[in-house]
Amino acid sequence: MNQRHLMPAILLALGLGLGTTAHAQPQEQDANRVLRIATGAKGKGFSRVFADLQSVCGAQVAMTEVTSEGGLQNLTTLAANRADVGFVQLDTLRELETSDEAIGQLQMVQAMNANLLHVLVRQDGFPRWWLPFGHRLVNKPMQRFADLKGLPVAVVGSARSLGRVLSRQHDLGLVFRDVDTDEQAIQLLKSAEVAAMLTTSGWPNGPVQRLGRGDHLSLMAFDLPVKAPYRLVRKNYDNLDTFNHAFLSSPNLLVTRPFTPGGPKSQAVLALRACMEKNLRVLQEGAYEPAWREVRARADGEVEAWPAFTGRPVDTATATAAAASRTGPRP
Repeated sequence: MNQRHLMPAILLALGLGLGTTAHAQPQEQDANRVLRIATGAKGKGFSRVFADLQSVCGAQVAMTEVTSEGGLQNLTTLAANRADVGFVQLDTLRELETSDEAIGQLQMVQAMNANLLHVLVRQDGFPRWWLPFGHRLVNKPMQRFADLKGLPVAVVGSARSLGRVLSRQHDLGLVFRDVDTDEQAIQLLKSAEVAAMLTTSGWPNGPVQRLGRGDHLSLMAFDLPVKAPYRLVRKNYDNLDTFNHAFLSSPNLLVTRPFTPGGPKSQAVLALRACMEKNLRVLQEGAYEPAWREVRARADGEVEAWPAFTGRPVDTATATAAAASRTGPRP
């Protein structure tokens, strides 16, 4: 190429490069405003609540779903910066807040619905290991939570943490099989590899709701002593002929990483909370998840269950003192 054609070609190449850079920058800025929200498994409560949130607030706040095993994994996902906002259980958050500084620094966007511990057992009991066969007449009956003492149980999601807490608190000596999904746990239960399945979710739990009489499984009521932040909640599953059933429950929270005040992520979190507050009545009364009926607007002067996200700079000394006051002897 001669010099007469060389200079225009160089200028054209520079112009294309500058144009590409100028177009890429707004896209990068837009990505910084997209909230990555950690939920849970598809079909379970957190994922369905996210779908409602995206339907109602998606026009005001760009968001994308980060699926996981549930609230327990959401904590580590947030700590690893693989999500910006996530649904977690208050008890699990308190249990793990000192395990990782990033978990202890999470802030509450909104108190959500209750997470219920679902305990499924076989109607014919658990086969005794020293017998060569199993039958309901000789199997160990599964009627009370204490009947699980020393037996193997399958745990899913946040129940992986909660189950171990309960085992320590009540000296149950449970033997844990950690699995990824409710469906895997149900198969282990049906094949008598475990005596029970423990999973947590809002009501109703999708996989539990899909069970029927032909599955020969029952929900076990929680009958051990309960103390804060737990409480007993009564619900029904007509597909399993279960009514006025006592579930151990813990509050769910929507939490966020502590973003820089005034930054794009901070503004997006504030916009999300404002949209939730503005449309709470719509979410509660429309064709959305029943979990929204448990969500309420914060009252003035109310003591928060966890430090709230304000979008303002955090006083480190105050936050440290607050964390210390929440941290007591672990059960």
